[in-house]
Amino acid sequence: MQKHHAFLFALLITILIAANISIIKILSTNNNLEKVKISRIIDGDTFELEDGRKVRLANINTPEKNQPNYILPIQFLSQFQNSTVDLEILGAEKYGRILGRIYTIDNDYLNLELVKQGLASKFLVHEDELKSFAQAEEQAIKQEKGIWKKSQYFNCFKSEINAKDEIVTITNQCDKLNINDFLLKDESTKYLKFKNIIINNQLIIHSNEGENNETDIFWNSKTNIWNNDRDSLYLFDKEENLAHYKTYGY
Repeated sequence: MQKHHAFLFALLITILIAANISIIKILSTNNNLEKVKISRIIDGDTFELEDGRKVRLANINTPEKNQPNYILPIQFLSQFQNSTVDLEILGAEKYGRILGRIYTIDNDYLNLELVKQGLASKFLVHEDELKSFAQAEEQAIKQEKGIWKKSQYFNCFKSEINAKDEIVTITNQCDKLNINDFLLKDESTKYLKFKNIIINNQLIIHSNEGENNETDIFWNSKTNIWNNDRDSLYLFDKEENLAHYKTYGY
């Protein structure tokens, strides 16, 4: 009986400690929140506050102006224009904008909601949020939400990414295919638009400089494309539908 009581007492203490830690964490998080008003939507992941500050949403990336489905996340964010939200400031990014998390009046985590709705891809995700953002994106792709409408060629491709050597190998499992105006991109804003390229069996894409031939394409990038720790490859067809994707490191 004494052992049983000791076990119950230890379990009670453990629960109380865990509860206290959770309460402290919640209070700590709430203390970092600032009530702000969104005055202008700049693009799918950036907006301006009433006081003039610009906020870049953390953990996500939305299509650039010259990329497929650019307008979709902007349309979604427009419903929050002139609305008051909670801002959690994480710091500043390289362009001087605030990097932050946004919570709506209904306590929805807007950064993650954009991914769940298929309007953004995961990007430079904080370590403690890797799983939630990766799962949200995978589910959105499965359900073909937002920017993830699948191409008629979706089952045609396989890919291997050698991030260290900056080489991507794309294998075509269908008939010979002209991928003119297909767009290949990473999680960030880097993209390659194919011009007059026909893929028979394999196509090897090099990030560095070189001369294209029937099997090798050179991105001619001055910087590396693929992160060594984690990144994603997305291939869109000329109708802006998702033809293939591959994620590593999550």
